[in-house]
Amino acid sequence: MADLFYARCSTKEQNEARQIEYARELDIEERYIFIDKASGKNTDRPALKELLRTMRNGDTLHITELARLGRSTKDLIDLMDKFEKEGVEVHSKKEAIDTSTPAGRLVFHIFASVAEFQRQLILENAAEGRAAAKAAGKPTGRPKVDQSVLEHALYLFEHDSDKSIAQICAKTGISRSTLYRAADEKGAARAAR
Repeated sequence: MADLFYARCSTKEQNEARQIEYARELDIEERYIFIDKASGKNTDRPALKELLRTMRNGDTLHITELARLGRSTKDLIDLMDKFEKEGVEVHSKKEAIDTSTPAGRLVFHIFASVAEFQRQLILENAAEGRAAAKAAGKPTGRPKVDQSVLEHALYLFEHDSDKSIAQICAKTGISRSTLYRAADEKGAARAAR
């Protein structure tokens, strides 16, 4: 019987540090920590697939919250059915769920439904906001970045190790996430300090 841990970050701007910190608090072995960096809508989650191949009857899966595990209420329920059939308990920190108890299973189904409802509301509100902005003639989406300014920021990022990321962003007006995304796409590495 092993303690397993699953973490997922849905965007490049997020990182899994908070989730991994919880795994370390639980003293879970590195080989039993599975991490995906993918949108919750993405069905290709290799770490989750590996977790499903690794788990055995009597194991306990730990997560920080239900939203990290499933893409939708149906996905969560399908996964929970699989865990139950395989004899794997699920413990979720945020929702204080322990599926080894009947009350824990009930709470899981309630929270999963509320989480899906909340996600749908957010998507609907975002769509309405974009439609209203478009109707008013306002730009939607990310603001366009001047390519020459971005290239300058990338040059500083790669070659000027005396400047911090915050200084580069302040000097060029490029946001931290835009700089990191561009550096990631270009394969740029920060000069050693």
